Amino acid sequence: MPLTLNELYTQTKHQYHLSMIAGETGIDHIMNWVYVSEDSSTHNFLKGGELIITTGINCQDEASLYDFIETMIKSHTCGMILNTGKYILSEDITDSIKALCDKHNYPLIEMPWKVHIYDITRNYYNKIFMDTQKDTSITDAFLSFIEEDSLHHYDALRILEDNHFEKEDCYEIALMKCNKKAISDDLKLRLLFLMESYIKLNDLDIHIAFYKNHFLFVFHDMEEELIYNEISSLISTLENSFKKMQIYAGIGSSVHTLREIRVSYQRSLAALVYAANNGQEIARFEEMGFFRILHSVNDKNLLMAYHDEYLKNIEEYDEIHDTNYLETLHQYLLCNGSIQHVASNMFCHRNTITYRMRVIEDHWDLKLDDTVERFHLMVAFFIRDYLGRK
Repeated sequence: MPLTLNELYTQTKHQYHLSMIAGETGIDHIMNWVYVSEDSSTHNFLKGGELIITTGINCQDEASLYDFIETMIKSHTCGMILNTGKYILSEDITDSIKALCDKHNYPLIEMPWKVHIYDITRNYYNKIFMDTQKDTSITDAFLSFIEEDSLHHYDALRILEDNHFEKEDCYEIALMKCNKKAISDDLKLRLLFLMESYIKLNDLDIHIAFYKNHFLFVFHDMEEELIYNEISSLISTLENSFKKMQIYAGIGSSVHTLREIRVSYQRSLAALVYAANNGQEIARFEEMGFFRILHSVNDKNLLMAYHDEYLKNIEEYDEIHDTNYLETLHQYLLCNGSIQHVASNMFCHRNTITYRMRVIEDHWDLKLDDTVERFHLMVAFFIRDYLGRK
């Protein structure tokens, strides 16, 4: 899990003579970098989660200091250290500035001028670097099981067990993606920051990584209903921050050893594809019905051949003659042969549907009163949906 401002503040407050003067309720904000800034115009370079350190050289009156802090709050930085004693003094931090920080749960910390900014930033950079290395090693360890990299399983298991991920325990993978073909590094960092903040705020035991253009979540010892609820809530949080973004998620199956985690990953990927193809926000593998069987077929060419055997001729006829026989047949099967229901679903007169069905049976020699024939056709339509052929 990423570092919080609270962790670093607690570890170093005596060493650097730090004192919290406002916004203490936000002390558990995620901290992912240290940024020395004297000018609010630099806010465009911020990604979120930075701890701002300033001497206040350009904020030597209440109004300018207030505006500077307000800009840093809006930029989603995690807090600010004021290096007081030269350009700004303790008495310059007015009640209105403290009230601003308290209102937004924005930690405002005072550090005396005798403390060199170089010393504290180097210390914090080292701690952030070590934490990042730890997080990367955990991610790589999980991926060694997901990718079946058996050469590194021993080391991966040692790393995970050292970080309280036991070999025999309950794990479940979920995947998330947004409706963008490629995610820029900037967007990826912003999304990861929001995800990690949500997880930290709700005290959840989840490991996050970015893998093959998807956000990967490893849930540890968590009930499936809670997993679904947290993913749903997280999607709402992200979409509230990025108004035009559509997010999809797939939830795999629960497994009980680290060596089985690849199964959960593969199933979460199938559920993600299912969700995106069907325009639904979240899909659970366990609720995908017959699609779970199709997912287990490794030979996709076999599935395509099965589809083509039953539906390709009708599909090509529709394309050439601009007809709608394939969808009519699909609706007929879904409606269990009810002409009235098909007509209602397709907004057609029942006589039109009756005519189409007679053409379908005669032209392609289909015996739709045969249960086995209808089963084969329905499986072909399931394959069509599974392969994303619209």
